[in-house]
Amino acid sequence: MIASAIPAVPIVFKGREELVEHGINILCQQASRFLAILGAGGMGKTSLALHIMNSALVKDKFAGRCYFIPCELFEDAESLVQGLGHVMKLNTQENKSKHEVLFDHLQAAHDNLLIVFDNFETPWNHGGSRTGGKNLLEKIAQYGKVSLIVTMRGPDGPGDIPWERLGDQSGIPPLSAISAKEAFKAFAGHKLKSSNDSESQIDSLLYQLEYVPLAIRLSAQHVKKIPLEALISMWDQGKTSILEEGRTPGRLTSVSFSIDLSLQIFKIEGEILKLLSAISFLPDGIPFWVKNLPQMLQEKGLSFIVSTLIDSSLIYDHNEGLKMLAPVREHIHSKYPIGQVDIDQLERFYAQFLQNLPDNDMKAQPVLQLHINNIEKIYKAQISSGNAKTSCISAVNILHRFTIFNLVSISIIDLILEKDENVKKDDKVDLKLLRAGELRWLGRFPDAEAQVMSVKECYNEQGDISQSEASILGRCFDILQDIYYAQAQYEEAINMNLQAQEYFKQSENQWAQATSMQWLGTIYYMQARDKEASEMFSEAYQSFQQIGDELGVADCQKKLGDIYQMQNRYDEALNMITDAQKQFQISGDQLQATRCLKSLGQIYRMQGKYDEATEMILNAQNQFEEVGYKKEVAHCLSSLGDIYMDQTQYDEAFDMFSNAQKHYQNIGSIVEVAWCYQCLGRIYRLQGQYEKAKEAFTEALELLKRYPGEKHSIGWTLLEFGWVFLALEDFAEARRKYEEARDIFDSHGQLEKYVDRCSQEIALLDKAEAAVSMNE
Repeated sequence: MIASAIPAVPIVFKGREELVEHGINILCQQASRFLAILGAGGMGKTSLALHIMNSALVKDKFAGRCYFIPCELFEDAESLVQGLGHVMKLNTQENKSKHEVLFDHLQAAHDNLLIVFDNFETPWNHGGSRTGGKNLLEKIAQYGKVSLIVTMRGPDGPGDIPWERLGDQSGIPPLSAISAKEAFKAFAGHKLKSSNDSESQIDSLLYQLEYVPLAIRLSAQHVKKIPLEALISMWDQGKTSILEEGRTPGRLTSVSFSIDLSLQIFKIEGEILKLLSAISFLPDGIPFWVKNLPQMLQEKGLSFIVSTLIDSSLIYDHNEGLKMLAPVREHIHSKYPIGQVDIDQLERFYAQFLQNLPDNDMKAQPVLQLHINNIEKIYKAQISSGNAKTSCISAVNILHRFTIFNLVSISIIDLILEKDENVKKDDKVDLKLLRAGELRWLGRFPDAEAQVMSVKECYNEQGDISQSEASILGRCFDILQDIYYAQAQYEEAINMNLQAQEYFKQSENQWAQATSMQWLGTIYYMQARDKEASEMFSEAYQSFQQIGDELGVADCQKKLGDIYQMQNRYDEALNMITDAQKQFQISGDQLQATRCLKSLGQIYRMQGKYDEATEMILNAQNQFEEVGYKKEVAHCLSSLGDIYMDQTQYDEAFDMFSNAQKHYQNIGSIVEVAWCYQCLGRIYRLQGQYEKAKEAFTEALELLKRYPGEKHSIGWTLLEFGWVFLALEDFAEARRKYEEARDIFDSHGQLEKYVDRCSQEIALLDKAEAAVSMNE
């Protein structure tokens, strides 16, 4: 019976090499003799023990004296002693108990021996008393030739024994994403057909399983019988019910059985089960549980209950929060769903939590990040069931501050508009316009425009309209301006901006008027129309001053500073941007202060202060990464590329521009993608790789065809292209590129210095052609 219960050493065993090596080192090279392999069910603790026990070094040290005890067969210390005697083949002796026979054998041992107690949680938790199991282990540990491995559920090894642990504070961790994928493919075998779709489907499934080894093995078994697409569908519908193998469930053949076994062994019932059910409802678990848990559920004795649940490994402590692995969470939530009273209390907690967020977005976002999936789950559940106790619209308005959570905000807005019949008309309009702005930020421009038009079409744009109607129409045109601006359709954006300003004037909203003027300046700035941009920023600056908006004033200062920098007026630019940065810092607007930091870095670069510039831009990049501002991160990478270019560090510059290009590609910023091609082409040209340079410039110009307003970018790309042909002594093609560039710059109206540059290049080309002719 014991022999048949001992599993074979697993053939498929991925991603545990370091843990095995550490375990072997503990048993064979360190002074310690006691190894604890701890953690949740399904983590592969038994597999680890078997691989360690069967390694060459361990076999050499213990020379056949390794004894594996499957403890699920033994419910107490007495039966364990009997099992040990059987495995060690000890003979019974008259006038001696089984304990005495065992201890005499251990005392008489001249050679090292290893005992593996697998699944020790069964006898350890039997009958409510651990005394028998504790005494047995500690007595065995006293014998100097004996080494022990214990595998069990829970975060701590049994008894007062100086266990060396594998893994982290919660025990054996899940597999890495790469190792999980390798294991899944190995288990699935040749039936798994590889394609781009299948790779992404496997990645998605494994992410949802949180890389738990048992769940991976059991899910992969299905692929031998059904297509991967069907498995994904089965998981979506059945969750842990699909994680079974065979007709008779066991701890190694069913995730649900393994979880239920933990519930049984650790007596998870009553208030303990109630808390477990509540945690299973929360995808993010309970961050900073010591502080938050009493407010979230308002129950007594929660700390003791948490201790019991951590002992069971059904939950684990991670960065001061309580977490639950996905298979456990899905099973508990399915079998023991949270009560409505607890959901209501969680909603009240999170309504207050959102209200209490810091005003500083960069400080608030990392706090909110820890809870965002909980917030989405709770509000969507309450809206769907009609049980919302607080203002869901208020929650959406707070989430709208954080662009990184736009998908969450949109999903809640969609549900409110679909399910809540009591939403007021004005609130419905606000929600739709919020949704349009968020869709625009996500780059879903047609959807954003359609959403705006659905609102705009409900209002008469002609004749007498009320201030509130004018305000709504102004907001519609303002969002349409943003949509066109984001796609570098600047003339359309200007048209929308001017209409927005008209309606904001009718609504007597001075702040909105000033903001629109500021935006118009930004559009002009992107077109390199510095004169108009300066006028708009100056006008907006005065308007913000009149209404006492210090942040608006600071933003205009920063933008004027950027123009001064482009005009090589570095001292004025530095003063402007530094003043703006101070105001943003005083007001707690860290995001805008970081944008100032990036601009200051660019000024230092133009002044040749490369170390200071690099430090500032790297600092800005790190801060943008923390809050998920992907476009700003890409801008920083591009700026670092410029710094390396200035210092002729072409390899480093190439890496920066390539990285920036990937970021721009991911967020759909095609004009910036084209500019990165132009920068890469310039590197190729300077390195004499002219064919690659031509390819890069051709790619850039192809992309810029869709954006004829990008005259500065198009002109510079053509000029760079001309220099390639000059280097190749293809004077006719070089001349064509120079002339095209000159015409593009000239059509802009404010790029006279670049027109002159092209004329100079043509004159130099004439001399080069003449020199070649003379030498022929």
